Amino acid sequence: MTEHDDIEDLDLALALRRLADSVQVPPVDAHREAALMEAFDAATERRALPVRRGAIYWGMAGLATAATLLIAVGLAPVRAGRHGTPPGGNPALHKPLSSSLRDAPLESEPPGEFVMVPGAAALPPMESGELVRMDLPVSLLAAFGVVPPANRFAGVQADLIVGQDGLPRAVRLVKQ
Repeated sequence: MTEHDDIEDLDLALALRRLADSVQVPPVDAHREAALMEAFDAATERRALPVRRGAIYWGMAGLATAATLLIAVGLAPVRAGRHGTPPGGNPALHKPLSSSLRDAPLESEPPGEFVMVPGAAALPPMESGELVRMDLPVSLLAAFGVVPPANRFAGVQADLIVGQDGLPRAVRLVKQ
C-alpha cells in the first residue's frame, strides 16, 4: 500500500465514524418487531403456494412437443426439395422436380443435353455462371437427376453449370 491509500482509508474511516455518531438509533420495540415478523411470514406463505411437480413436468413436455412439431413442419419442405414457387413463376405451373429414378427413362447412351438439377428451380435466378467439367462418381448421378450409364461403374465425366452462388444448376454427361 502507498501512503496515498492510507490517507484515503483514514479519511473514509473518519467520515463513517462521524456518520455513526450523528445517527439516532431508536430503542428496540418488541411490538413492532413482532408485527414485522408476522407480515414476513404471511408474505412467505402466500408466495409458497403448493405447486405440483407433475404440472411443471407436463407443461415443459408440452412445450418441447410443440417445438419439435414446429421444427418438423418447418423442415419438411426443405427435406423434400421444395421451397415454394420460384420468383416470378406461376404457382399453377410449378411442379417440384423428382430426384428418383423411377420417372426417368432408361437410356443406353448418356444424354447430350443439359438436365436441370432437382431443386435448381427453387434457387435464386442465375446472374452469372461457369461451365465446369469434372469426374463424378456414378453413385452421385442420381442426386443430379441423371440416369447412370449402364456400362460405367466407377465414374463418368460430366459438364456442370454452376451459378454465381456455387450451386450446380444443370448437368450433362460427356460422351466418351
